[in-house]
Amino acid sequence: MIELVAALLLAAIALPHVLPLERATPALAATAWTAALALRALTVLNAALYVVLYLPHTELFTALTHWCLDTVVPLLATHFGLDGSRFGVGAIVLAAAVLAASLMSVAWGVLRATRSLWTSVRRGSIERGPSASLIVGGSTVLLAAAGIARPRVIVSAGALTALDDEELAAGLEHERGHIARRHRYVMVFAELSRGLARFLPGTRRAVQEIRYHLERDADRWALAHRHDPYALAAAICKATMPRSSRGPWVASLGGGDATRRVDELLGDGMERPGPALTRGLQAVATVLCCFVIAMLASLPSTAMAGMELVGQPAHRHCEHQGR
Repeated sequence: MIELVAALLLAAIALPHVLPLERATPALAATAWTAALALRALTVLNAALYVVLYLPHTELFTALTHWCLDTVVPLLATHFGLDGSRFGVGAIVLAAAVLAASLMSVAWGVLRATRSLWTSVRRGSIERGPSASLIVGGSTVLLAAAGIARPRVIVSAGALTALDDEELAAGLEHERGHIARRHRYVMVFAELSRGLARFLPGTRRAVQEIRYHLERDADRWALAHRHDPYALAAAICKATMPRSSRGPWVASLGGGDATRRVDELLGDGMERPGPALTRGLQAVATVLCCFVIAMLASLPSTAMAGMELVGQPAHRHCEHQGR
């Protein structure tokens, strides 16, 4: 039974990597990738709970740690009383500490970079720009939606110079789409999930795909407000994003695989997929979300059952002679 559940979970995590989600609507594709990324994070979290709470009380742990150091280094064991169980517990604590440090580093990075960004904006802002945006200095063509609690559209002086009226209007509408559609919360969640699942293959790809489909969603927001796709494509081509300003709190016009976005805007990629494909992708996204809900619901009971084992006495495997 456990093997079946594990196989289904692995298949659910791998599904977005093999499905044609670029043909789905951006919201549907982003939902599927976000659910798969959440499954990765929950898998790591459940594995950590098992290792910390359950593994020390299993026969496998006993078998792996059933050795005494005095059979290898007698003098050292006599002085320090070292045995396999202590090394096993130390390895468990180290693994849990690495996982917690990874998650905390991402969370701290989000908070610190958000504060740093707004400090730079307050110092470098010139005046209010078009559509209630903030104009910042610099020759680069930058349009971005920045911030989490109080997001604002930022426009560089270089963008005002390089973009014509239609391109600027389309780019600003794109950034307002990020704010209206609350993409910032999705990216913060994705970054926190990445902090947990960063050691699993494919995690970085999942985060990149989420960002790409959120950018597609903002592109469609701009087109839905009657902006020319050619003007938006031109603005995307001209826009750049300084590496030091990238992060989940910044949604840049030129981000999210700009080449694929421009190809979609200028080609026939904006056509809706067939009804059969749409229903199939919707079913996949629904299944992935159900997996996430089920794993979230099982976490409290799993943790409580494991905590009941913590108080049980550990078995010692070494009895040194002469004690």
